[in-house]
Amino acid sequence: MRTRIAAACAAACTLAAAAAGPASAQAPITSPNVSHVKQLKYEARNGTTPNYGTDIEFTKLGGREYALAGSYRNGLQIVDITNPEQASIVAVYDCGVTQGDVQVFRQADEPGRTFIAYTSDTYGDGTSTCYREAKALGFDVHKANGSGRNGTFIAEITDPLNPRTISFVEFAKGSHNITVHPSGNWLYNSNSDLITSVVNSPGIEYTDISEISRPGATRRLDLPVRPGLGTESHDLTFNERGTRAYSAALSQGVIIDTTDPGAPKIVTSFLNPAINVWHQADPFTLKDATGREREYLMVEDEYAGAAAGGECPNGGVWFYEVTGELEKNPALVGYFNISEVRPTDQPVLGRCTAHVFDVHEDQQIATIAWYNAGSRVLDLSGLTGVSLGGTPIVGDGVKEIGSARFTGSDTWSAKTPKIHPVKGDYFLYSNDTARGLDIWRFRGDGKKPGKGAQGRWMSGSEAQAQFAAERSEPAAGYRPFCLLAQ
Repeated sequence: MRTRIAAACAAACTLAAAAAGPASAQAPITSPNVSHVKQLKYEARNGTTPNYGTDIEFTKLGGREYALAGSYRNGLQIVDITNPEQASIVAVYDCGVTQGDVQVFRQADEPGRTFIAYTSDTYGDGTSTCYREAKALGFDVHKANGSGRNGTFIAEITDPLNPRTISFVEFAKGSHNITVHPSGNWLYNSNSDLITSVVNSPGIEYTDISEISRPGATRRLDLPVRPGLGTESHDLTFNERGTRAYSAALSQGVIIDTTDPGAPKIVTSFLNPAINVWHQADPFTLKDATGREREYLMVEDEYAGAAAGGECPNGGVWFYEVTGELEKNPALVGYFNISEVRPTDQPVLGRCTAHVFDVHEDQQIATIAWYNAGSRVLDLSGLTGVSLGGTPIVGDGVKEIGSARFTGSDTWSAKTPKIHPVKGDYFLYSNDTARGLDIWRFRGDGKKPGKGAQGRWMSGSEAQAQFAAERSEPAAGYRPFCLLAQ
């Protein structure tokens, strides 16, 4: 539900953008250090809507590199990106589901084999290849009405040209996002159900998949009930060692001890009233000027659940420090949002909130999708400052150093498998609900921002004050999101 304040902001932002003049019709629209390489469209399967790209992951198989691009209804697109300029869809894992969150993983006791987890949340056609293959293996994959059950399909992609279903785990509330523990032996499910789920005990479901063809019983880690849109997990990320998991749980952030992934324990649950929808939370480590390692958490706000709002910008990105004892009480460091103040390309139906991102810790870079604002590249190195008397302070914050979109973009995820360690160059892959897959070339240029790269950084205290003012009755002429972007 859009509040009166948000509606006033939409009108004010639209007026401000109109006063600045019409947006350029030229496509692509990029910062100078980004150029478009190629677009790959997805064939309409199990319905009549083509494209509708969702999440994306990467893997290397048989000496070749692949992008694994999920979609609504049209299956997992397996794209050979060994030579990005000649990228092509070489196979499709035909699975008629909605969400299509994908994760690639391996298991130590299954050497040479590569698997993917692929999610079905609210819709499963029950007739596409993944359902037929799972049924042939003995899994109960159909509801009484013949439609497909929801949950997570596990497929083997060791031969990427011939993906095949090998297992299925049902999650009655659906599988919005799935996360496999680094061991490859545990599947953690985020169902993202809204507040109506409270009566059914909100929590994170997890399943033993060490015997991958015969998953164990599903267990649940209960989550505390919080005020807001809901308290189920929307997304979950493990650290590299698998000892911690970080959940964006709609109305809260949750840090979980997963040292024993079969017996997770909550370390802390923390709130931020300025975050409308906790959508993704990823950890990363940086070194400050004294060489001290500091641990951070990047949290994205999918404002209004990415409902149409018609204006840019909406939800942004929040940063916390969780070093040492701060893990129990994360310290808010700051907030970033883009600086495009304009109506979306679809004046009423367009959406322009931060969405799926990926952090490259060594390069101190994050790539992030922003729906109608396309793909963004953020420099995280400014988060750290010097330490005074052992107390770390914040540097000059996060900066945008690249952007890319087309008129009409609706970018769900923006990721890259690798960044050149010296030049900072790479190919960026944007999975888009309107366009399918766009491939961009990003020139690092020593992480210098292009002329079109901007954005607004605010310290934690500044951001909290700003959003507290937004939640109160706005003064005449007050433009909350617009001010955040200036």
